[in-house]
Amino acid sequence: MRDAFIRSIYKATKQNNNVLCLVGDIGAYLLRNYIKDFPENFYNLGAAEANMIGVAAGLAMSGKIPFVYTITTFVTVRCYEQIKDDVCYNNANVKLVGIGSGVSYGTMGSTHHSLEDIAVMRALPNMVIFSPSDPLEVEETIFAAMKYIGPTYIRLTLVSKPLDYDRGSFQIGRARMVKKGRDVAIIATGDMVAIALEAAKMLEKHKIDCHVVNMHTIKPIDEALVKKLSRECKAIISIEEHSTIGGLGSAIASVLSQYSKSKALFKIMGFDDVFCKEYSKDKLKILQKYGLSAHHVVQAIRKLYL
Repeated sequence: MRDAFIRSIYKATKQNNNVLCLVGDIGAYLLRNYIKDFPENFYNLGAAEANMIGVAAGLAMSGKIPFVYTITTFVTVRCYEQIKDDVCYNNANVKLVGIGSGVSYGTMGSTHHSLEDIAVMRALPNMVIFSPSDPLEVEETIFAAMKYIGPTYIRLTLVSKPLDYDRGSFQIGRARMVKKGRDVAIIATGDMVAIALEAAKMLEKHKIDCHVVNMHTIKPIDEALVKKLSRECKAIISIEEHSTIGGLGSAIASVLSQYSKSKALFKIMGFDDVFCKEYSKDKLKILQKYGLSAHHVVQAIRKLYL
């Protein structure tokens, strides 16, 4: 996803010269072509993220479209006050881009893990939250954010494989049906969409037909689809590379708890209110350790469904 962002911000700036790329002292080599071709659109604000947010807000209120790019935990919780007061309060047209969300930096420990960013960003008025699932969706997200007037937060993992499905057009607040089913629904976001597809394939052996939903926009969430699935399915499971508190699952639960026609049982899968203390270059090993593999999804669905 990192490379997809680099390609996308280049294309976006080429299309609209008001687009700017602000970084917190990262990505100089990867952005070398951007810096060479758009030197006046690039700002390295150093390891001073709170200041970077203030600068971005000022640029946005001057008519520019700043994309603020750095490691996820540094672009969210490190400068939360500035995001709240400078960006969201003023409804400034700032685009926050967090790279390495969840446990992508598996060898760096809890300081670099970001398992609470969706929760804190969801609480802010005016903030739109994106969590794309593959490189093509990263590009779609960047262009959607560029055209949208107002604050956005784009949550990116480091590496993801392209997903093969009929995706249609990208619309803010409209989830994508990756696989149509009948019995149960798995609602996933980011890298968890690939795991949900793997789980759905495994469930075919147990004669359980799954919808798989890619919830690329977490705020605003696709309430209409969530309600529809809750009427038609016996069970719904959400899965995210994030705390079970305040993220995708909480957003879905908020919809279901206020919808009287919901019939589906519901379970949230994520990191259960813990700090991740597992270290690995292989993120799948960390997900396995914390109960977020395709096998764990299959077990959870079978328990709800049977």
